[in-house]
Amino acid sequence: MIDSAYRFVGRTERTNQNDADWIKMINRSNGLPDRAHYCASGYYYAHRVNGIVLPVPRVSVGRVAAYFRDPAKIVYRRHARGNQRIGRRINQADAVSLFASHIEFLYDRRYDPETDDRVRLLGFNTTSGPGTKGGCYVNWRRTDEIKLIANWITPYLESVK
Repeated sequence: MIDSAYRFVGRTERTNQNDADWIKMINRSNGLPDRAHYCASGYYYAHRVNGIVLPVPRVSVGRVAAYFRDPAKIVYRRHARGNQRIGRRINQADAVSLFASHIEFLYDRRYDPETDDRVRLLGFNTTSGPGTKGGCYVNWRRTDEIKLIANWITPYLESVK
């Protein structure tokens, strides 16, 4: 999944309006409007092209909240009283919830929110800092920016063994 998502790294929007042929292709393949926000759509697409159909309702593929609704998938939750790692180990390609409504891939192979203050994430519909166009980038994020992490791939791989 990471390799499938990584092939888009560095691609940008034409006018910062979710407008580029590669965005249109991702969104259309997921049944979304051409210029829809594509952070969740890109996440879903990178799984689907590898034969992994995430158990997210088709009508919710573009909605960030849909990837964090199943409490059994949550492996990290930021709390007012500190951070908490829950259940399974955090893995590369896990879904990371940021800001009000944004999803990115965990890019690093190892990450422990209890000891690491930063982590690299691969995200669609994001920027690479001030003055950059919207697109697909690998960025460093602070642990305190992360709301939730959901592990989708480990349960999937266990189900097909």
